[in-house]
Amino acid sequence: MTSQLIQAFLVLAAFYIASLIIDRAIKQFQRRFDSTALETFRLISNSQRAILLFIGIVLALSKLGFDVAALVAGLGLTGFALGFALKDAISNLVAGVMIVLYKPIKLGNYIEVSNSKGIVIDLNLRYITIKGDGAVHLIPNSLILSNKVSIIDREDD
Repeated sequence: MTSQLIQAFLVLAAFYIASLIIDRAIKQFQRRFDSTALETFRLISNSQRAILLFIGIVLALSKLGFDVAALVAGLGLTGFALGFALKDAISNLVAGVMIVLYKPIKLGNYIEVSNSKGIVIDLNLRYITIKGDGAVHLIPNSLILSNKVSIIDREDD
């Protein structure tokens, strides 16, 4: 039993150390981008840490002799159901990460997308806020990547 505890501890420690190393690498990579990408990198960092620690815990439990097959199968089905239920939110989140990293649109741009025109006043991981035509429009990020977006040069007006 003592050797199983030591093995479980070593597996968990290895995954924890790996998450710290990856976190440090993400922070090094983050320095290449401006502060607008900080939220995206924080999300990536926290996600990788949670995933690695969860995998480490499952593997440590298996080293202790627990049957984790039912747990893994149940989590797989739960993940599938949640992914299907949250597909639009996940799509907007992934599109938001791509928009923050590639910067096709910036604050202050005058854009037209999905029959809405206006000045970009806010960018976040779920939607872009544009103000124009006497209204404020919230455009989901997935529409930005899947539809035609016109960035209009206002100097010609």
